[in-house]
Amino acid sequence: MLRNNNRAVVTRMARRSLTNNKRRSITMILAVLLSTFLLFSVLTVGATFFKMQRLQNIRLHGAQYDAIMYGATEEQLKLCRENPDIVRMGAVGVAGYVEETPQDKTPNAGFIWADSDYWNEMMEPAREWVKGDYPKAENEVMATPKALKECGFEGVDVGDTIQMKYTTPRGSEERTFTISGMWDGFGDKKTFFVSEAFYKQSGYSLAEVASGRLHIEFKQKIMTQAEQDAFINSLNLGKQQRLFFTADMGLSVQILLGILGIVFMTCFCAYLLIYNIMYLTVAGNIRYYGLLQTVGMTGRQVHHLMAEQMLLIGGIGLIGGILLGCAVSFFLIPVTVRSLGIIREAGKIEIAFHPAVFFLTILFIGFTVFIASQKPAKMAVRCSPVEALGYRPKTGAKKSHKTGKGKILWRMAGEQLKKDKKKAFIVMLSMAASLSVFLCMTTLIHSQGAREFFYTYDDLDMVVKNDTIKKEDLSEHRQIIDEKLLNEFKETKGVKEVHPVIYTEITVPWEPEFSDKWMREFYEMWMTIPYEDEIEEYKEHPENFGSCLVGISRTDLENLNETLETPVDAKAFEKGETCILVRNGLSFKEKELLGKKITCTEYADKENKRTFEIAGLTDETYYNALNGYPPTIIVSEKMVNTFVENPCVFKVGIRYDEEYDEDTEGRILELLLQSPDAKDFSYDSKIEEMEYVRKAQGNMMGVGIGIIAILALIGFMNYVNTTVGSIQSRQVEISIMESIGMTGKQVRKMLVMEGLLYAGGAWGITITIGLAVTYKIYQSVNYRGVPFEVPILSVLAAMLIIALICMMIPVYVYRNLEKKGAVIERIKGFE
Repeated sequence: MLRNNNRAVVTRMARRSLTNNKRRSITMILAVLLSTFLLFSVLTVGATFFKMQRLQNIRLHGAQYDAIMYGATEEQLKLCRENPDIVRMGAVGVAGYVEETPQDKTPNAGFIWADSDYWNEMMEPAREWVKGDYPKAENEVMATPKALKECGFEGVDVGDTIQMKYTTPRGSEERTFTISGMWDGFGDKKTFFVSEAFYKQSGYSLAEVASGRLHIEFKQKIMTQAEQDAFINSLNLGKQQRLFFTADMGLSVQILLGILGIVFMTCFCAYLLIYNIMYLTVAGNIRYYGLLQTVGMTGRQVHHLMAEQMLLIGGIGLIGGILLGCAVSFFLIPVTVRSLGIIREAGKIEIAFHPAVFFLTILFIGFTVFIASQKPAKMAVRCSPVEALGYRPKTGAKKSHKTGKGKILWRMAGEQLKKDKKKAFIVMLSMAASLSVFLCMTTLIHSQGAREFFYTYDDLDMVVKNDTIKKEDLSEHRQIIDEKLLNEFKETKGVKEVHPVIYTEITVPWEPEFSDKWMREFYEMWMTIPYEDEIEEYKEHPENFGSCLVGISRTDLENLNETLETPVDAKAFEKGETCILVRNGLSFKEKELLGKKITCTEYADKENKRTFEIAGLTDETYYNALNGYPPTIIVSEKMVNTFVENPCVFKVGIRYDEEYDEDTEGRILELLLQSPDAKDFSYDSKIEEMEYVRKAQGNMMGVGIGIIAILALIGFMNYVNTTVGSIQSRQVEISIMESIGMTGKQVRKMLVMEGLLYAGGAWGITITIGLAVTYKIYQSVNYRGVPFEVPILSVLAAMLIIALICMMIPVYVYRNLEKKGAVIERIKGFE
């Protein structure tokens, strides 16, 4: 028998079948197009989001680096230079601080030297503009507008001179500096960059932990914990030295796994979207393939015909999806973000594109179309022509049926889902996958918002500080946050809480059980001279080694207790029997100090003495008033008030009725400006910090909103397409129900109920499995430690929209079905 090559005929039939069954073809093409669009756009825009997040972190760090080492010896510098895994490294040295200027007696500004690698390369992505040159002479500085304002030199420019009194290890000195250049951008801007010549004569060196900062950028951006530990061990760090990886590098493997989880969820969603429609549409067309077999088409030719159809559908959908994805990703999202003004002064949006995304999309969608069409194709080939002519989708119905209880339409809707459990589950899973990806991305992007950062201790809205206590001379410390000002804060409209923190200067006399051990550890950790050189002076003149006694309120104690390894007993603390020590970076463990006694005396009166039992250790620096050698002792404010008269308020935390209330903050700032001590105040503002982070983010959040919009659109179209395909495959069944007396109104109600059941099942999967997956992925990429919080309003809005879609779309599709003609005509016209 001669072989008859009908390949061209089969190809022509495949093309004709697509045009003859336009509704079915459009449904399948739309499924492929949406899946392609979902995968391509989410991966492309998602890559842009993470690229912008990387830029945000660089800006917040003030430079581009992956690790920072405190103190760097010549040997360690040599090891880093010879390490092939290090792309670049930049050195920075603390060179002193500004003590006072003619315009301001309490400025908050420092001197820093940076080498050429750090200044020219690592800082470059974090700068917005530079004019002038980096300092070369000893009397030259590179300034920022913020540093000049802090010192009272507003209005000066490059080439002008400024006079400052500054402190270095060599002591205090006054000098006139020339501004050689100015810059602005991100990072610590309350600093003046000085020349290498100035740094060399300052008395500091890079080897000192108090000064040297070595910033390191690695070739690879993913480092396991073992690789990080190996690198740290290779440097042979001294006891004082520390090396910290940035959060995104230190947790790079964990973050990568989280990103891969997001990619997997997106791919799974795209797979189900295609598989669901293919299963509903192709399986419902088996009678057509049976008719072809009756006229002589072989099973192999039927299989080839279906393959040709899937190739055409997949190709059209794939091309359309990529074109739509490109249009949305590269044009619509940037234009929308810009036109809506989601981010002000954000700059140009540069969408990240990698060829891997293009090829991954093509390969995955092609693979999904192939897999999704295999089972229906096998069903069509295995069915004999006679069986195929009478084929109806398998329902899995029970052999016997008992009359149920409850409203009949709800029962019918529920039984419809039970007829083909696999189909119902696939539909629900497909919808749940879309909703889960939406939930995951919405939660992740919400956590990256500037409002979600923790800017101040206990998330206070503002912290006002008394800068006079920074003076070396204790006689210059003044009570500028007095009762009058505190009362004005409390009476200010919009202020909810005012939390002053008081302190007094103390000495901690030498004794062998505690203070000697503390000082020995302090010198080993932070000092360059041995403890033995100064132990005799400490024994005879403890007033030369001052510290402070800090008093906190009951509310502050409750907040602090939440951070302690072992919470302290509130009653004993309030009575003045126990205290908490600030650990100050020392290596003491709680078990080494808890239960020991510490004695302190008033700085001005050695006879005024108190002894406390150590009940806790904290690393929280919020309560540090003075950086003394002995520990800072935290007790109840009641204890401090009985210990000395009129203790000094060194800072006050303020909380507003409404978070981020700019009007209330304006009123607080006005009170500070009206004070005669206005120049001696400084403050930390949550609003200003939020604006700074928002500026550092650029268009990151706008792009994130674009991702959410894409996912919301895909979820909507997924349900619409699924509903259309499902009702199309059931048009004969619905028509038969109408023929035996079911009214159109009852059909519409039943379809609405079915839709609500599908939506309920999808949300049930989403809030269980989907939420668990979201939480796992969230914790993997949550390197900033933001508490897990689902954006309730967004989720409720999505649930409401889904419910409305479930009620509207089935009714709309059924009405189009009714327009085809009478019931008998619809039944006769089936295929």
